[in-house]
Amino acid sequence: MSVRQWVVRHAGVVAAVPAVIMLASIVASVPAVVSLGLSLDDVVLWPAITAFICCGWLLAARRPANAVGWLLLMTAAGLNFLPWSVLSAWLLEHGVSAAKWSAGLSGASFVLNVGGLGLLLPLLFPDGRLPSQRRWWRIVLAADLGYMLFASVNLFQPGPVDLPGHVKVANPFGVHHKAVVGAVILCALPMLLIGFAGAFSAIVARWRQSDPAQRAQMKWVTASLVLAPVPFMVHDWWAAADNTVTLVAFPLVPITIAVSVLRYRLYEIDRIVSRAVSYLLVTGLLVGVYVGCVALLTSLLSFGSSVGVAASTLAAAALFQPLRRRVQHRVDRRFNREGYDAARTIDAFAGRLRDEIDPDLVRGDLLAVAASAIQPATVSLWVRA
Repeated sequence: MSVRQWVVRHAGVVAAVPAVIMLASIVASVPAVVSLGLSLDDVVLWPAITAFICCGWLLAARRPANAVGWLLLMTAAGLNFLPWSVLSAWLLEHGVSAAKWSAGLSGASFVLNVGGLGLLLPLLFPDGRLPSQRRWWRIVLAADLGYMLFASVNLFQPGPVDLPGHVKVANPFGVHHKAVVGAVILCALPMLLIGFAGAFSAIVARWRQSDPAQRAQMKWVTASLVLAPVPFMVHDWWAAADNTVTLVAFPLVPITIAVSVLRYRLYEIDRIVSRAVSYLLVTGLLVGVYVGCVALLTSLLSFGSSVGVAASTLAAAALFQPLRRRVQHRVDRRFNREGYDAARTIDAFAGRLRDEIDPDLVRGDLLAVAASAIQPATVSLWVRA
């Protein structure tokens, strides 16, 4: 039995070892967070790290031959240096000098994040294989691995390592040849550019060549990646909500990847997107109506503030259902067109069924509607004698 076959057969146990170590480091660093007096900004990514660990272990155990689960674990290992550095800072403050070695490892943690999540995952998602056997994809894969190899030399960068709680320690892996280290890291830049170009071209190639199931898989991940920049945009105009949005948005990335690979309720993504967009639009419109009515009734007219607020609340409540129906109708036409067309086809068939009395016509109409709405490979109808 080869090593690969042994790993695939015992994938659950093999993946559980790093997963348990990383989860244990998160739990062990909680007292360190309190002791160092850290804020929510320092631990806001910990739910996302936990999601990467759990989803990575789940995919590695359920789909061991698929590289996506192992890449999630690799990304989790890179992100896990955040709680690991907190634990190292706490140990250093309590006189454990050996913690400087674990703190120095953080210098190469970004390699696991960029290589796993930014380069290899777009190239291999969702089946864990290259898009095709073309030489270009093998070149991209070699460039990704070369970047990770050359960029990991940053581990030997001399200088202090900044840890949470304003703790600093000299990099124990640092060497005196700083110029050589910088030159090697510079060699990783062209490989990084090739890797990003390959990742983007792999996404485009898979989308153009994919079947409906694979497109639904890509939609799940795309929906979560669209939400990923939201915390940075929210921070500019509402800093208080930044951490709240981050706690929700970032864990969705590994969760949607796990959903898409396992194909659990895969085809509900269009309905989720349409409902989310419609409720966002309805909420924005109702807020505008409410604020406008309050301003009109309390400023321009001679109503008291309490009466104006009550009247505005009633107006917004009365508008909710009709506004939601109209907005949902238009959003479904744009984002969930297949479901919208299928629903219209079924409604039209129901209307014709009330007036049709010929069984043969009803049977033929039913087969046509099923083929049009569901689009199965074959359609047959069995009628009880």
